[in-house]
Amino acid sequence: MRSAAAHYGSIATALVLAACNGGGGGDGSDGTDDAATSSADDAATETGADVTGTTQADDTGTTGEPDDTTPAPGGLRRLLSYQYIASVELLLGPEAAAAAIPPIDPSLGGFDTIAAAELSLSPPDVEQYERSANAIAIAAVSNPTVLGQTVPCIGGTDASDDCFTELARDFGKLAWRRPLTTEEIDAYAGIGVATREWDDGNLMTGVQYMLVALLQSPRFIYIVEIGTESDDGRPRELNQHEIATRLSFFLAGRTPTASLLSRADDGELDTEGLRAAAWELLDDPRARTVVARFYDELLTIRDLSTKGKDPELFPQFGEVLAASMVEETHRLIEDVVFDQDGSVLDLIDADYTYVDDELAALYGVASPGEGNWALALLPPAQNRAGVLTHASVLSMFSHGDLNSPTRRGLFVQEQLLCSEIPPTPPEVVPVLPDIDEPTTLRQRLEEYHLTDNSCAGCHLQMDPIGFAYEHFDPIGAYRTEENGLPIDSASEADGIGAFANAAELATLVKADPRLPRCLVNQVYTAALGFPQTDLQEPALDDLGDGFVSSDHNMRALLVELATSPLFRLVDEPK
Repeated sequence: MRSAAAHYGSIATALVLAACNGGGGGDGSDGTDDAATSSADDAATETGADVTGTTQADDTGTTGEPDDTTPAPGGLRRLLSYQYIASVELLLGPEAAAAAIPPIDPSLGGFDTIAAAELSLSPPDVEQYERSANAIAIAAVSNPTVLGQTVPCIGGTDASDDCFTELARDFGKLAWRRPLTTEEIDAYAGIGVATREWDDGNLMTGVQYMLVALLQSPRFIYIVEIGTESDDGRPRELNQHEIATRLSFFLAGRTPTASLLSRADDGELDTEGLRAAAWELLDDPRARTVVARFYDELLTIRDLSTKGKDPELFPQFGEVLAASMVEETHRLIEDVVFDQDGSVLDLIDADYTYVDDELAALYGVASPGEGNWALALLPPAQNRAGVLTHASVLSMFSHGDLNSPTRRGLFVQEQLLCSEIPPTPPEVVPVLPDIDEPTTLRQRLEEYHLTDNSCAGCHLQMDPIGFAYEHFDPIGAYRTEENGLPIDSASEADGIGAFANAAELATLVKADPRLPRCLVNQVYTAALGFPQTDLQEPALDDLGDGFVSSDHNMRALLVELATSPLFRLVDEPK
């Protein structure tokens, strides 16, 4: 079957290159070019079908939206690798998902979704999708039980060519997240007929190559968010299937289920229907994983295992301890956001955490026993509070052999308070001079960062905040001295106030009105892959007001974003 694989695989590869290079059509189309001709040889050559399919309802309940609503541009967003794998698992089962090998996600502006919306596929990426589609298809036909639930004729007694039509119609709708046109169904069924004839009537050969073609289509690889053009110049409304798709990837991290697509078929995802669906998705365990991934990016802890630490100074740091650090943060997030369903701002000053044996030793608390996790109160004498004193965050924002008050302060200002700090000027060499006498890092920074006029303007916004964490070393362990000298964690930051230690700083940060509004911005950017601009500020202000009114309930924020005009509308496609 190698020659058939090469033939149909190369057709689909050319399709993806043509449709996706450049990230979308330069002529104002969606750039996916998904209609197909009816001959078998050209069955995967897609040429511009109606982007909405033939049976979609477009009423999303947006009549009467505020005139000042300017949403993000429409267009295409590539599935993130975890979304791709999770979608394959829903469609074809765990064996097929295990075979999936999508390209590694690039990141842009701190969030993978921005890169997914902005960056084009490279030729190696396209080849990787081809290899992945082939591996998935082989796994799916080797164990067709899951596919057979969607397309009963597979594995049944009906071996006629009509089965290929059912596969294109029913599986195709799930994979592409909208109904296929008649022309598309005929074209993809034609692949099955042709490859079945080539392999002496083997039905599963046709199924395999149909799956390869469907999964290489931009309609599977990309989230399409084009919307329906209005007659009065207002923003475009996402149609029902686009809404279902955006919602499912936002809250469940995978393609919509058949049930959710059925609601879209029936036009049920108006504002209240969308709200109900959002709450249902948040009750799914997958929502916990999606929220954890958001905080992985916000706190920048997902790559902690690759963070280098001096092995002589910190021999205990490695993949095992790093994994425990990240798991600790995940467990606190899950507890505050989902189990308590309280204020997400409690993450900032929580007086408890979760530890295993590794972290218990690091923090100096009782061990729960090897292999176990347990809730533990943070030692009051250490003045720890919330995620900002988690070993995961402290380790990420430090060097391999010493702390970095500058990095730790910059994180608080930019990631949590959305304060813009200018980058280091190119003429400045960010290296501290060598020292002859023992001193603390704080003393060195105060001498070189906070007295030099070329540095002080920016560093006064960062270093004083970072001084609050000087009692915690580069892997987050508590200490009272540095180089034999006592540590001073007291300081004052403009716009925040004076504090004696990390716990007092946490209280001030939690009370800062910039914190909840910044979180709204970060959630919006991560959800849609589009950093907010002044044009989105009025609608984001409304979301921020609702977030405050909900006592900063994270789940309520996610639902309100999903039902806001910023989520249901798009501007002109890029």
